[in-house]
Amino acid sequence: MRKRWRGAWLLLLALKTFGFQEGDPEDPMGLACYQMGPSGGMNCTWPSRTGPEANTTYTLHYQSLKFKRNRTRSSQAPAGQSWVVIGRSSLTHNENYAVWVEAGDGTRITPRLTLTLHEIVKPDPPVLSLVDVTRVVTVSWTTPRWPQHFSPDLACHLRYRVSGTPHWTRVHEEDVEPNSYEFSTLEPFTAYEVQARCIPEDRKGFWSDWSPSLTFQTPEDAPLGLVDVWQVASPLESGEPRLLLLWKPLSSEAARGVIRSYSLAFRTGSDGSESPLESPCCNVSLPSRTTRVRISANNRVGRTQPANLSLERQDLPAPAGVRAVAMHGQDLRVTWEPSKDPLEGEPTEYLVEWAEECSSPKAASLDWVRRPAGAHGALLTGDFRPRVPYQVRVYGLYPGGFGASAPVRAYTQEGVPSAGPQGLQDRSISKEASAISWAAIPLAQRNGHITHYTLYLAAPTGGPQTYQPIAATETSYNLSGLEPGTSYQLWMTGSTSAGEGNASSIHLFHTPDSRWEAVLASLLAVGFLLFLACVLGAVLHAKLLDLCQKVLPSWCWEKVPDATHSRITLLEVDRDPHSYRGPLARDPDAEEPPITELDIGEPAEHVKPGYSTLPQLESPLPALPHGGGADKWTGSEPRTEELGPSSPTLEEARGGQAPVISGYEKHFMPTLEEVLGLA
Repeated sequence: MRKRWRGAWLLLLALKTFGFQEGDPEDPMGLACYQMGPSGGMNCTWPSRTGPEANTTYTLHYQSLKFKRNRTRSSQAPAGQSWVVIGRSSLTHNENYAVWVEAGDGTRITPRLTLTLHEIVKPDPPVLSLVDVTRVVTVSWTTPRWPQHFSPDLACHLRYRVSGTPHWTRVHEEDVEPNSYEFSTLEPFTAYEVQARCIPEDRKGFWSDWSPSLTFQTPEDAPLGLVDVWQVASPLESGEPRLLLLWKPLSSEAARGVIRSYSLAFRTGSDGSESPLESPCCNVSLPSRTTRVRISANNRVGRTQPANLSLERQDLPAPAGVRAVAMHGQDLRVTWEPSKDPLEGEPTEYLVEWAEECSSPKAASLDWVRRPAGAHGALLTGDFRPRVPYQVRVYGLYPGGFGASAPVRAYTQEGVPSAGPQGLQDRSISKEASAISWAAIPLAQRNGHITHYTLYLAAPTGGPQTYQPIAATETSYNLSGLEPGTSYQLWMTGSTSAGEGNASSIHLFHTPDSRWEAVLASLLAVGFLLFLACVLGAVLHAKLLDLCQKVLPSWCWEKVPDATHSRITLLEVDRDPHSYRGPLARDPDAEEPPITELDIGEPAEHVKPGYSTLPQLESPLPALPHGGGADKWTGSEPRTEELGPSSPTLEEARGGQAPVISGYEKHFMPTLEEVLGLA
């Protein structure tokens, strides 16, 4: 017997340790019964069967143990229902009852439960009211009506939470006044809800249900913290670059009220003067020469401490080795190597910036987080979209400026490319090889990091050949082993870690025929030889002409006049002074005129200075006088044949014009050197 009591005591201790309290309706029990208020009926519930026996009909039996011993009554529940209410008129106050439940087949499904009616009372919930709402909020409540013959008083519990959150905070029972409680540690400008429940002080009975929530909002207070401010280059306005200042709105915990405006002060240049500015949330355009910015948030009660952003130098040492890796398909893990400036020292903090690389403008999707000095990484969480490229930068922020790392591209989730390489072109290298070039897949259609390209080549006969992997950085590829004079089809695809993407458009090309190459080579060789001959002829013309004069007979190279091309007008002057027949056409029946041979043998030194030999030769040859000899003509002056007084001269016969001596005749006349025998 002693061992049995010791076992029961250990069981009660375990129940006490794990928080099971007597009468708590939330305790897991097979059969539970409670009285609904001091004057209500008794409500009993039990676990129901499942499966095919879910619609079993249950019967509750309750038997008097004190006043009407062995009197058993029953109350049947509808089919499938696992609770029943016994009316107050069927119960006796201070009576002890034994209660159990049987199924429709007579099987008892619960153990026998013994209870006393006044010890299972469940009070009605209290009614809450708000006394005062200042920095200290006072809440009071009214307990339900409680008969004097019951326990003398009720003990109540209180709990509260921020509206919309799932977790409650329980107020310690020893801190609660009999009918009120003061909240002194609530956050400003925050909505709260409060509930209460009661139980008889002797803990004989059940806790009431929680009261309906009483909601209230605490008053505003001055905001806390610093405004998170950053900058980005703004699109050109009227041809002038601008600086777009961005900041995040304060959280509700830091705002502690309604933020009405933001106060800014910015400095341009190094003159030290600041320009004030009031702006709503959450961006403003400033001059590109801005070197420092201060910003504070204002509500009805006060303002935050100013946050400072230095833009004086933007070339300070930046973090190196930046990497961005997808985490769980929805976040990005960014790591970097710390930076340090010899004068500025280590950065006071790091800023990680990201934006959609294909968005325009950049500020539309820009976001950032800050990390303290000495940090080497950051977990980026946000509304990342799959298959969208994000550009990530890490900035080292110093008191005198910042340094920006090189951007890296990152994806939270990758997909296959939705397009292939663009603008495929071919260039023949030989009759059996061609160089293929292309442009990269547009960034918006890559859907991930391109790992490699695949090239497909199809001939009129046979299946397509595959050439892979081609590095993602390549933009050309040399195909060899092609058939001369053959048409080919060519297309390409790109691949990411998710797989191979869509193919590009088909490109057709034709390899050159080999016979045309021979013809073209022959034509080029002949053309080159002709060109070489022309060049040599132009360079060696004088030497070749001199060689011809020495080797060939004189009739092959002498200049022979061609009378048919002469432009000298022949005039016949009749001896009859009264007759002129104009241009004379030689009669073919006329006798040939006698040919006079002239032998010029006078050396050059006997020619009178001042006279030109060429004009003398161009003038009509003088006729020697009939009475004189040749030895009487000194050759000092030209002579003309004496004509009759009325005979017209050549000039008179042509109307006063001298005979025309063309350049053609001069071409065939001997030069001065030839006449004098110097040539």
